[in-house]
Amino acid sequence: MTTREENELLTRVENGAAMGRMLRQLYWVPAVLSSRLEADGAPVRVKLFGDRFVAYRSTDGRVGFLNEGCPHRGVSLALARNEDNALRCIFHGWKISITGEVLEVPNEVSNPECFRKTVPVKRYPAVEGAGLVWVWLGTGDAPPAPNFEWMNLPPEQAYACGLELNSNWVQGVEATIDSSHIAILHQSHLSNSASDMAATRINTAVRYQFEDTSYGFRAAALREGASGECVARVTEFIMPYYGLIPPINTGKSQDRTVIIAVPVDDTHLIQWYIFYNTERPLDSIKRTQRADTWPMAGGIVDSADQIWGQNRRLMKHGNHTGYTDIVVEDFVTQVSMGPIVDRSEEYLCSADQAIVRFRRQLLQAVRAFEAGDIPRSARPEARDYSQITATGGRMASIDDDWRVLPR
Repeated sequence: MTTREENELLTRVENGAAMGRMLRQLYWVPAVLSSRLEADGAPVRVKLFGDRFVAYRSTDGRVGFLNEGCPHRGVSLALARNEDNALRCIFHGWKISITGEVLEVPNEVSNPECFRKTVPVKRYPAVEGAGLVWVWLGTGDAPPAPNFEWMNLPPEQAYACGLELNSNWVQGVEATIDSSHIAILHQSHLSNSASDMAATRINTAVRYQFEDTSYGFRAAALREGASGECVARVTEFIMPYYGLIPPINTGKSQDRTVIIAVPVDDTHLIQWYIFYNTERPLDSIKRTQRADTWPMAGGIVDSADQIWGQNRRLMKHGNHTGYTDIVVEDFVTQVSMGPIVDRSEEYLCSADQAIVRFRRQLLQAVRAFEAGDIPRSARPEARDYSQITATGGRMASIDDDWRVLPR
């Protein structure tokens, strides 16, 4: 059982909260779509961990990431002119380079050249991969940027999209790593599918087995069929907010999915999805569908007074949930719990073992961080993500070893 004190420690990321400080210091964060940043174009406001930043692309194509407020008087640098590889505040003309150096202070009369060198500006390291800008918001030396297998794929093989939701980030991670809901919540989508995951409807009860890793854990959701065969769905959890989802069919050429629950503040997150394929271009239908339907989902999942847009007429005609988009089903259930669910009021069952394991690892990590130690998942040996990929498939028996399924 999660106590209220533990729930506070898990969920709070603003105003110097321990979890927010740990996430900022130890892990890189996907922050904004690369496509939103145009060379010499408008800076983009980004909110993470309750703080405001601006991301922009300089004249030469590099990405800059700064605190939003100008160091002079706090005017938003989202208003700034983006020119000559720098931002110029429109209020008093202070010019700040992409490296965080104040270059010009036009309103300073007493030795402006000397004065400008005394002004501190916080800039943050940023890299690009899979259509996203990734940023490190800590202090001191940055850890190596993530080396996931999707980071350096060309645009036709890796695609990112996301949606801000009215829910705490922990609810986003838990929705991602929970395999027990697949056969129930998404049954209308699986009923017309010939995929391996459609076989989960044979048995809605799930047995979990786990393998601990330096970066998190592997969670195998095993479902036994009528003839004794077994369907294994193996999700990779990578601390602190990544879920690698197995493909709907076995085979290495399948498109793969990553879900990342990034804290915007205590009561909001961005649920990023990365679709990628290391061997061939992605399914163009999937790309178009996600880009077109998710902006509409934003209005649906926030409308609690309208029961989140649920269509009861669809339900009367056989649709299980009243939603036609599988990701909206996930979004709605997550948001309906409230901005921060009270986990001390839950009644968990054996199908929630992945949830319990995630909470335990996160609590252990933040307590270690508070004690001045480096959590296991943030040590150098845990930061090689290059070979991690989710898997799944059919086995002859539930007694077979799911670890031998090809990754």
